[in-house]
Amino acid sequence: MKDNILNNLNEQQTLAVKAVEGPIMAVAGAGSGKTRVLTRRIAYLIQEQGVFPSNILAITFTNKAAEEMKKRVVKLLDSSLEGAWISTFHSMGAKILRSEIHHLGYERDYQIIDDDDSAIIVKNLLKEHNYDIKNYSPKITSHLISSIKGEHTSVNQISDPIRSMIIQIYPLYNKYLKDNNLVDFQDLLVLLLQLFRQHPKVLKKYQDKFEYILVDEFQDTNDLQYEIVKLLAINHRNLFIVGDEDQSIYAFRGSNIENIKKFIKDFPEHLTILLNQNYRSKDTILKAANSVIKKNRNRIKKELFSQLGEGEKIIHYKAGTDEEEAYYVYEKIKSYLLKGENLSDIAILYRNNAMSRKFEDIFLKFNLPHRVIGNISFYKRKEIKDIIAYLHLIINMGDDYSFTRVYNTPKRGVGNATFAKMVEEAKENNIKLFDVVDEQSEILKGKAKSSMIDFKKVILELKEEINHQSLLDTYDQLIEKTGYKAMLENDDSTLDRSFQAERKLDNLYEFKSLILEKIAGYDVSFDNYEILVNLLNDLALHEQAQEIDEAGEYVSLMTVHAAKGLEFKTVFIVGLEQGIFPSNQSIKERFDIDEERRLFYVALTRAKENIFITNCRSRFMYGEFKENLDSQFIEEIDSDLIERKGMYQPRKESFEKPKHRKSIDFDESKFSYTSVEKNVRVGDKIEHKSFGKGVVVAIEDEKIRVAFPSPTGIKILIKDHPSYEVVGK
Repeated sequence: MKDNILNNLNEQQTLAVKAVEGPIMAVAGAGSGKTRVLTRRIAYLIQEQGVFPSNILAITFTNKAAEEMKKRVVKLLDSSLEGAWISTFHSMGAKILRSEIHHLGYERDYQIIDDDDSAIIVKNLLKEHNYDIKNYSPKITSHLISSIKGEHTSVNQISDPIRSMIIQIYPLYNKYLKDNNLVDFQDLLVLLLQLFRQHPKVLKKYQDKFEYILVDEFQDTNDLQYEIVKLLAINHRNLFIVGDEDQSIYAFRGSNIENIKKFIKDFPEHLTILLNQNYRSKDTILKAANSVIKKNRNRIKKELFSQLGEGEKIIHYKAGTDEEEAYYVYEKIKSYLLKGENLSDIAILYRNNAMSRKFEDIFLKFNLPHRVIGNISFYKRKEIKDIIAYLHLIINMGDDYSFTRVYNTPKRGVGNATFAKMVEEAKENNIKLFDVVDEQSEILKGKAKSSMIDFKKVILELKEEINHQSLLDTYDQLIEKTGYKAMLENDDSTLDRSFQAERKLDNLYEFKSLILEKIAGYDVSFDNYEILVNLLNDLALHEQAQEIDEAGEYVSLMTVHAAKGLEFKTVFIVGLEQGIFPSNQSIKERFDIDEERRLFYVALTRAKENIFITNCRSRFMYGEFKENLDSQFIEEIDSDLIERKGMYQPRKESFEKPKHRKSIDFDESKFSYTSVEKNVRVGDKIEHKSFGKGVVVAIEDEKIRVAFPSPTGIKILIKDHPSYEVVGK
């Protein structure tokens, strides 16, 4: 059995498995087999060292990863894994609290609430204490409470009037939870840490139980998680951490890359084991990744290497336009398919979700099976389907399906019972739902009646004027006059919580780009009505084709964040332009692109054999043309590793960050900014170009602290920066 456990391990991996006692830091580079090391180490402890499974705690970040680790260990031992704790941080917290929470005055049968439940509780408390929820967003307040509870934000950092509200609502929220035996997601860690700090006997019980602790993806731990692990391991000191600060890309979720340095300080006797042999990628890819990541400061130095062969050079293709960029990617994929490659071996990675549309369009046009991973396809997003339904109504007011989708979006006061009566009247009189809306209607009354009549008038007016004005004007008037744009601008939920800060308004502007492209494809013999009919028909065919594509093999499209932990034979990293990747906020707000560089490093190390990096001279996004410099990351790859194609020209501008943040003339090509004095106050609502809507909670000299909805959270911005506007008090 011993030979099986240590089989196919390299020298450093074997050391990481067999070095049993004391604190150990395994610095695991991308593709270096860290999961193999973790699972073999657990099996080795049980099989060769005689450790009881119940004395082992292994922590990872997803339930899927935990289940995979369990399966692998069971297979190695050829027996059950009875008693071992292999779980996420939150699952561990829930399990311990289920047994011990009575020490904190809760009942053991507590209920866990989600973010939506938390926002509802906060909303009720705000109303109960006479706070106007238009001025004090329940969602943002809920997130601010969670941030304070998790010790990411201090009440002292918040200014009035937000501070006064939080001081009153925060304890009431916690009291409500405790009185009703509820815990929120943050409590699973906060209460666990509180339990360990306030009840030494309970802590001692679990310190004795977990003699050996293993933590996966240590670079992604937050402060609470680190403190919990440290308390559990501080006596026996058998703490084994696996991590790679070069792959720390989740600061926006609260992870703290400094936790690796805390470990080094708190466990000075630790053994460092460098896992730098990569089992995924050709050596050229690793050399490129090494040459980029070495630009980051204060990192544990390592050079990834491979024994899988040198591999082909990285291809950098610079197109004239973003459409040409997408066509190039399609043609390269097609050439791989002709060589017998599989679609599932190919991925397209980008920095933000809005980048997917152009590639979706080209792939749908040529019937190339594909799927957007970790996000909804551009054409399936709610706001796009809503706008398409509105456009269908302009073309055909008898389209009951489209009417049903948007008659009450935004809210027009028509309840379910009223709408049911409208449907019944349409059936009885053999008319369309659109025709039920009438001044003489006895079904619609009051505000609902006036709102629906206004809605009908807008559709009729747009249809009448469609051939007398630009199709873009029709679109702009549609989102304005129907109130759809205002609904998104005034709704705190416009920050799409499921897909990491992509805003619905951005998608509306991107749809405008689609209309412009469609117009350009027709000659003057087509009027706007005909162009719109053809556009809607094409979209319907696209959606049908995509449903078929997703049944079998497909090319994967995803953000780099979504690609973490995955691997593909061929990877296209697209949109490599300054302001896109690295992103504008890293250039303008943070003046620090180390995390963006780590993100690019992660993108490079997803590839096994081939990497294509692409960009273009002129990009059409959000309804306007943009000309960006090539990403500085391209220049950071050793030149002998890259083959240049397309319109590439050597860069003349410097990418060095400015030494002074103020008094810089705005010049788009250099990505600096002009300071514009803003009379911003605590409590003001702002609209940020990247983060969406937020509330100013504190002002500190030249900086403001802003609370955005989850998952963005608390951000510190330069007070007079042009990247945001004050939109309300």
